[in-house]
Amino acid sequence: MKSTLLGILAALALATHPAHAIDATGHWKGSIAGSLHLFLEFGKAADGKWEGTLKVPQQGLSTKVDQLEVGEEQLGFKLLALNAGFTARWSEQEKAWMGSWSQNGQSIPLRLERSDAAAGQPKRPQSEAIAARQAAYASSEVRFTNPAGGHSLAGTFTVPQGRGPFPAVVLVHGSGPNDRDQTILDHKLFLVLADHLSSRGIAVLRYDKRGVKQSGGVYKDATTQDFASDAEAAVAFLRGRADVDPARIGVIGHSEGGLIAPMVAARDPKLGFVVMLAGPGVRGELLMVEQIALAAKARGVPDALVDQERELNRAVFAAIVAEPQAEAAEARARQLMEEGERKGILPPGTAAARARAFSTPWFQAFLRHEPGPGLRAIRQPILVLNGERDLQVPAAMDLAPIRTALKDNPRAVVKELPALNHLFQTARTGAGSEYAEIEESFAPLALNTISDWILATVKRPRSAK
Repeated sequence: MKSTLLGILAALALATHPAHAIDATGHWKGSIAGSLHLFLEFGKAADGKWEGTLKVPQQGLSTKVDQLEVGEEQLGFKLLALNAGFTARWSEQEKAWMGSWSQNGQSIPLRLERSDAAAGQPKRPQSEAIAARQAAYASSEVRFTNPAGGHSLAGTFTVPQGRGPFPAVVLVHGSGPNDRDQTILDHKLFLVLADHLSSRGIAVLRYDKRGVKQSGGVYKDATTQDFASDAEAAVAFLRGRADVDPARIGVIGHSEGGLIAPMVAARDPKLGFVVMLAGPGVRGELLMVEQIALAAKARGVPDALVDQERELNRAVFAAIVAEPQAEAAEARARQLMEEGERKGILPPGTAAARARAFSTPWFQAFLRHEPGPGLRAIRQPILVLNGERDLQVPAAMDLAPIRTALKDNPRAVVKELPALNHLFQTARTGAGSEYAEIEESFAPLALNTISDWILATVKRPRSAK
């Protein structure tokens, strides 16, 4: 889970006065609590009014600031949507705006110092290298239809050079309104993966999720089962292509896609193989409790409070799962979370928003989903990979039940990859706050493990069933 601005606080403590006025025009940077990095740009519009932009790359946040006021010695702005603001005075001694960040009635010191336009711009060397070089494969824009949903999906198909038909894969996204590249904090995971696979002789179809960018359909209220039907439509599209070998088509799913890929395989015995990347092995209700707890620990929340929130979330998710009516489930979740607010377990004013988020059709279906039955039904070759430092789908929690579910499948390979996080980046701790700061989008260890296994698998003839 990504850390958020909510709960980060500020108190105005200023002692140094400037020797002269400072021009605030330009780029500035600062850090909240030494860990959340902010980048700001101030300037004047054509009408002479001050304008400002705030970027927080760790959270993928970029927004205009509200009520920006700049004086000879003072600077201040608000972020009304976040109930936050910044107030400061210029310190000639420090060569910085010395002030405080305030949010939800609390505050923490914040210093802004001069920066440049390049600061805060993420480096993504793998994507940059792909854009700079001549591809070893052909790439085309495609559309295919999901007859079950009555909508079309837009994607990119990459196919190796040379004579086909080729083995092929469909890439299935994790949760959220993802595009075909699964762009997360400027990391294009599926672009990097597709480039690697097609460069090694494997055709790849990746597509925008329904209702996202160029794809039709409605994203809102769609569940994992709905997204699975889109993946099945993608497989059907590949089977209709002359440059694809229909006996060597597989599905690679990441995170929620790691739930979907086995679902597709269990329903389609003709599917050639499955790759689960950070796919859950336990019921969603259990996974979410631990995911939230691990994210809180990574943010430095005290263990006692983490344990209290864990118990609260267990009760909330159990209540949602037990209640078949969405409105009643939301009401019960809100009641429990408001009680958690009163006890100081949750930040003030967050209960209603959390209850709404936890009571959507997608979330309710996810909480109830049990991966075991689908995994036990798979007879195809399957590769399961989790990162050692994944805090969203922790290997320690998920790989053991996956191994148990696949114990009767002799073609199942389950691996924990060292030092990798949920996005399969080489990580220091695995915390979500690191995702944007890590330049690597997809670790070569993971890329090679995937492609080596697929190439070895598709070379073996499948036994008749």
